[in-house]
Amino acid sequence: MPLACLTIPALALACEVAERPALAAQLVAVTDESRVRVLECSARAASLGVWSGMSLRKATALCPGLIVLEQRPALVARVAAHLVDAIASISPLVEEGEPGIVYADLRGMEALYPRPGMVEQAIFDAVPLGLRPCLGIADTKFTTGIAARCALPGEPLRVEPATAKDFLAGKPAAWLPLDHEAIERLGLLGIRTIGEFAAFARSAVEAQFGKAGGRAWLAARGEDPSPLRPRPFEREQVLERVQAQPPLVSREAITRTVEQMLIRALRHPRALNRFVCSVRLCATTDDDRLWERIRVLREPAGGQVRLWAAIRPLLEEADYHGPVAELELELGGLTSESGRQPALLNAEQIRKHEQLDEMVRHLKVRYGHPAVARVVEVEPWSRIPERRHALMDYDP
Repeated sequence: MPLACLTIPALALACEVAERPALAAQLVAVTDESRVRVLECSARAASLGVWSGMSLRKATALCPGLIVLEQRPALVARVAAHLVDAIASISPLVEEGEPGIVYADLRGMEALYPRPGMVEQAIFDAVPLGLRPCLGIADTKFTTGIAARCALPGEPLRVEPATAKDFLAGKPAAWLPLDHEAIERLGLLGIRTIGEFAAFARSAVEAQFGKAGGRAWLAARGEDPSPLRPRPFEREQVLERVQAQPPLVSREAITRTVEQMLIRALRHPRALNRFVCSVRLCATTDDDRLWERIRVLREPAGGQVRLWAAIRPLLEEADYHGPVAELELELGGLTSESGRQPALLNAEQIRKHEQLDEMVRHLKVRYGHPAVARVVEVEPWSRIPERRHALMDYDP
């Protein structure tokens, strides 16, 4: 089986409709956090001229009966996380794109889902009710995403490799995997569809848009080389969560609550005699606004005093936008490192090497995957330069 892409169109609006199904047939718009512009709108509102990015004042003037809802980032984040977990229950190789877009590698699943349509139905069954998911299946990542974008809710769209180029040809050029400036340049050049873009020679495209243009050219022909990047397996972590009833209003109360959460987290069996590499704080207000901060420690730290010294500045600078109904504290990247022994010989060189390794570990904790590579010889005798060496992840 090839790749799959599951998407929830207009995720913020879909979350509201899932809670209140009566909104599905209404003129509805979801605003951004500043309540200045329209973030998403219903199909009925779009038919009357409302579009994403329009000013709220203009939208309400265009549609006097428009129901305006404020975005609830905490609700959207929870639904997006549930969507990823749902796909992970089908395939272990899952990549999360933007919130509401999830890719999965279905290769090797034939034994579990031998009959046609079984895996598609399993994916739909795993999605929370009321979200109206769209599913695309193809052999390449870009084609899979476009298929999901064109699919009807609840009806999977499968694109075979032989028809991928023709399927993509009529789609807008704005859907190409290029940055905003490159998309604007395509419009100035009169290129409106993916097929028109793919009709050019690759050398001409790369001359205008560089390596990104070459990758987009391959994607436009159904030959997208972009690999699926599965989310890393969760490192050992300790999670503490508190629901406040009534919601916490004062900063002092929030600070004391987080301090007690840290004490409980350090008493967890997984945290005993362990050191922490990262700290994540999350606060959800009573109207589902979200505040979140992540701090990756330069060196693994242990003990309440050192960790509290890293957490307290985050709380002092926090702006919660309302009473806090839920607090979450996560201690991540637990390690057994408890000390270092300096070397006796070549101390300066070894110290620099240790600093490099420490920085690489720091980057890995921050980004979730090795961020530094090393050059290794593969076929030094080859006449082709690209085959002589290869890049491998540097993971000390």
